[in-house]
Amino acid sequence: MCKKLVFEILEDLIRINTSNPPGNEKTAVEYLYRLFLKYDITMKIQDLGNNRANLIASYGGDGPEIIFCGHLDVVPAGEMWTMPPFEAECKDGRIYGRGAADMKGGIAAMCAAMIRLAEEKVILQGKLTLAFVADEEFCNLGMRRFLKDKKEACLAVIGEPTELQVAIAHRGVLRDYIDIIAPSYHAALPGRKYNAVNYAAEAMIAIFQLNEKLKCYHHEILPAPSIAVTKVEGYECDNIVPGSVRLLTDFRILPEMNFEECREIEETALSNIEEYEIKQHFFMPGGEIDKQHKFVKLCCEIGEKILKKKQEPIAFDASCEQCFLLEQGIPTVVCGPGSLKQAHVSDEYVEVEQILLAEQFYYKLAKDFCRGRQDK
Repeated sequence: MCKKLVFEILEDLIRINTSNPPGNEKTAVEYLYRLFLKYDITMKIQDLGNNRANLIASYGGDGPEIIFCGHLDVVPAGEMWTMPPFEAECKDGRIYGRGAADMKGGIAAMCAAMIRLAEEKVILQGKLTLAFVADEEFCNLGMRRFLKDKKEACLAVIGEPTELQVAIAHRGVLRDYIDIIAPSYHAALPGRKYNAVNYAAEAMIAIFQLNEKLKCYHHEILPAPSIAVTKVEGYECDNIVPGSVRLLTDFRILPEMNFEECREIEETALSNIEEYEIKQHFFMPGGEIDKQHKFVKLCCEIGEKILKKKQEPIAFDASCEQCFLLEQGIPTVVCGPGSLKQAHVSDEYVEVEQILLAEQFYYKLAKDFCRGRQDK
């Protein structure tokens, strides 16, 4: 029953377009709410407005709580798909669709694991909570709302795609707008060296060169910090050299690096630029749990049994919401089906076998953590 159900859930979720923007995660929340009504599962919808919402679902009783987390939004499908992005086609052992790997596959497996516990009437001497949130791909509106009410919990797992390897750390990100300012002038006049366009070019070179200096930062499993310019804007008219150029930077940072340190690094790199202003666009810290933590060891042990191969903690190569849970004092790992290489790409897919293994992993993790026993 559960093997069939997990694919039904995944296919239904892919067919609900939750591209962010605008998100529309409430439609997916309402679908899952109706699904869980058939079982002994407690639910709460956190309405965020504008057809956006979180779903919080719990099974079990008093005792320690473990949270399985996932985000319901996906990035826009874009162009270049050869498979329909919102139809969940299955071909050659893969399920295709936007969000198949990132991360509706993880959500479907978590849902199926909870439903299996409820169907089997497993008595948990603790509680399993599913927290499916909105807006992870943009501003983390859903996770921030969830943690506003969730004051404490024992442990958490985020089901981002790690091919079911246990990830313990991720880099954070600081995105800043850098506004380069200088007088505009007629493009027909003799070229002036000191103008916003030339300053912007010098700023981009300085930011690129900053990557060499960032190589001195070291981490046991994460790559060094890195920074890139991801957007350049500056235009007034075809025959005007503009008075301002705006750059958008993406600065990937290690868990121990705070906002103030990162801003100082940027300002030092731009010290030779005459006129500029930095405006914060987005900041998310990095996250890390000790590889010797007993929860990490438990997840690795279960992963070894499920995958039938040795598990060693790894890094998660993208940013994720682990940092917010850690800030709340909740030890958190990242472990889910599918490959990060499939995230945000055309013809995104997840392997069928990965979904089945993920359902087993979450089911066993919930039982082992909550010391589950069959109701005789």
